[in-house]
Amino acid sequence: MQQPLAETDFETVDAPSDDAVLGPLGYPPGTGVAAELVRTIGDSWGRRPLHRTGVADISGLLGIEDIDELIDSRTLRVSQLWVCSMGRNLPPSTYMSVGEQPRTRSVGSTADVRRIMTLASEGSPDPVKVAQHLAAGASLTLNQVDQYVPALRAMCRRFEDETHLRCGVILFVTPPSSQAFSLHADPHDIIVMQTHGTKHWEIHPSLWERENDPDAGVRTLTMRPGDMLYVPEGTPHMARTSGDGGLSIHQTVQFNVPRYDAVARRLLERSFERFCEETGLTGPIPLPRDGAAEMAERIGPALARFAAALADTDVRDLLDRHLESARPPARTLATGRFSAIAAADGITAASELRRTTPLRVRGGERRVHTVFGRRELRTPLHTEKALMALASTEGAFTPGTLGAAGLDTASLVLLCRRLAREGALAFA
Repeated sequence: MQQPLAETDFETVDAPSDDAVLGPLGYPPGTGVAAELVRTIGDSWGRRPLHRTGVADISGLLGIEDIDELIDSRTLRVSQLWVCSMGRNLPPSTYMSVGEQPRTRSVGSTADVRRIMTLASEGSPDPVKVAQHLAAGASLTLNQVDQYVPALRAMCRRFEDETHLRCGVILFVTPPSSQAFSLHADPHDIIVMQTHGTKHWEIHPSLWERENDPDAGVRTLTMRPGDMLYVPEGTPHMARTSGDGGLSIHQTVQFNVPRYDAVARRLLERSFERFCEETGLTGPIPLPRDGAAEMAERIGPALARFAAALADTDVRDLLDRHLESARPPARTLATGRFSAIAAADGITAASELRRTTPLRVRGGERRVHTVFGRRELRTPLHTEKALMALASTEGAFTPGTLGAAGLDTASLVLLCRRLAREGALAFA
């Protein structure tokens, strides 16, 4: 039997790997709704609005109490919280503050500019002022809320895994008898999920409907908790609350559905950029120049050569590279990570564990290298057999069952604890 392992025998470094960053040990309840949204929208993607009732209840991901805590935490900044009334954004100075000392405001002066910059970088919401605006009929818009709420960040990761589209979440809180924005069209697609109260929507025909469906007209609908509404990019819409519907809260996932013409344009741009670099069609045009004649002498033949080169272009290769560059980067999620680090201390020889990620084990001259995610654990040579056993294990196991791997029980427990702290193992 080899010498027992000690904590000093382990070394973890960043691994030169393309693997995704280790995700959460468990997604919060409700994040599976992302896949359900994708299936529900179906062939309406990028074409027409779609309203479905009772799709999913996601109120547990972000409730009223969570909004209270988020605003009271003073972590939000000017760009993350807007207060809107009658179709316009109220000045941040009416609901944001810096410290406890009052600051004078000289309108139109450099002091005013400094105040705005200070609010943007250091200011935080004043919970009392925000509540007063809401009570007086103003609406709240919380931008990039998925950056602050782990459950919504996990939901976005699920959505991005399903669609390969980058997304974000905006939260809207609207008091009764109010309307934050007048009729408008967003430069992105949105999926609206009502979580509290009711809200009345007016949806005009989408761009696709105006081109393909002459019978498409204005829709009116009411959103209730659990309802979903999909609105394609460029579709005019507006929403308002009634006097008897109470406070309304809805979460909006925003993203952009790619269009064939946009993808084709990007492929042409990249091809032409490469063509210009290879043929020397770069640099400034000499001055003085004689109208368009001088430019036509050089650009005309170049465009003809480019058109001929397009005939031999490998469109599939261009498309593969474009899709790879357009794929959203994996979100780094810490959900459950700190709890797992603390829980690792309780691992014993009888603890039932499971791998959370593939392990790639290779022996070296002095150390064994085990890669998982973008991390690499380096251990003494006599751990190779145990690590290979872990890498090939499917389902639940206990450290005690690896006793034939050449390590004593205490060393196996220590090794499993380290891998659990790193996120490669978890309790089954």
